[in-house]
Amino acid sequence: MKIFIIFFLLTFLNSCEKFFYGEYEIFEKYSNEKYYKKNIYIVKKGDNLYLISKNFSVSIEEIIKKNNIKSPFKIFPNQKLIIPKKTIYTVLRGDTLYSISRRFNVDKYNLSKLNKLKTNNIIYVGQRLIIPNYSTIKKSEVNLTIEKISKKKKAKFKQNKDKTIFIWPVRGEVILKYGMIKPGLHNDGINIAANNGEDVVAARQGKIIYAGNEIPGYGNLILIKHDNQWVTAYAHLDEIIIKKGTQVKKGEKIGRVGSSGNVSSSQLHFEIRKGKKALNPREYLL
Repeated sequence: MKIFIIFFLLTFLNSCEKFFYGEYEIFEKYSNEKYYKKNIYIVKKGDNLYLISKNFSVSIEEIIKKNNIKSPFKIFPNQKLIIPKKTIYTVLRGDTLYSISRRFNVDKYNLSKLNKLKTNNIIYVGQRLIIPNYSTIKKSEVNLTIEKISKKKKAKFKQNKDKTIFIWPVRGEVILKYGMIKPGLHNDGINIAANNGEDVVAARQGKIIYAGNEIPGYGNLILIKHDNQWVTAYAHLDEIIIKKGTQVKKGEKIGRVGSSGNVSSSQLHFEIRKGKKALNPREYLL
C-alpha cells in the first residue's frame, strides 16, 4: 500500500506525467527498479564468495542478493555471477561520511571500512571514495542526483520564450547552481542559503500535490503543481506549514528554511519543472 501511495503522490494529478529527478523517477526507490550496469564474472576453480567480494570491492550480501544464491551459498566453476560496477564518488564541500552513506543508501561502517578510513572518519574535498554497490536509486541531497551522462550543451542562461515568471521562494546566496557538478552528478535546481526558520513562499500560484518527508535525502519537501504542467519543488525545509491539496497564491508562506535531509547547513533546494524536464530556475525567476 505504501508503494502505491508514494507512486500516486508523485504522479501529476490529471495527467500521466511523472515527477522526475535527472534521468530517474523520484519514486524509483519504491518500484525496485535496478539502475546499475551489470558485469558478468565467471567463477573459477578455487573461487569463493569471500574472495570474489574482496576482488570487486562489493559485499558478499550484495553478490548473494543479485544472483539469488540460496543457502548454503555455494558457487561452482563456470557459474556466471552478476557483479555491479564499482561506483566512485568525489567528496564535495559540506559532505560528511554520514551524508554520503545516506545519499547512496549504504551502511556508513561499510563505507568507512571499504575506503580504509581512520576511526574519526574524516574525509576531504576532492577525495575519491569507493561506494559499496547499491541496487536502487537513493536520492541524496536533493541538490545532487545521480544520472546517466548525456551530451548536453554548456549551461548558459537562455531566453525564457514562454515568458513564464516565478518569484524567488526565499532570498539568499545561491550556493549551488543548476547543472553538472561533477561527472555523474547533476543538480536539477538551485540551492539558496538562508537563515534557519526564514519563511519560504510559493513561487507561483498553484496546488500543493505533496507535503511530507517520505523521500530519502530531501528532508521536508513540498511540490506545487501550477498550470500548463509546471511544477516547483522546495526541499530541506525545517517546517511545512501547508497541507496537501491546498490552493496557494504566489508569495504565500508554505514553509520555513531548514537543514532537513542530507544537508549540513540551512538552505532551500528549489526546482522548476515543465512536464518531466528540469529547467534552470535562474531563467524563470523574477
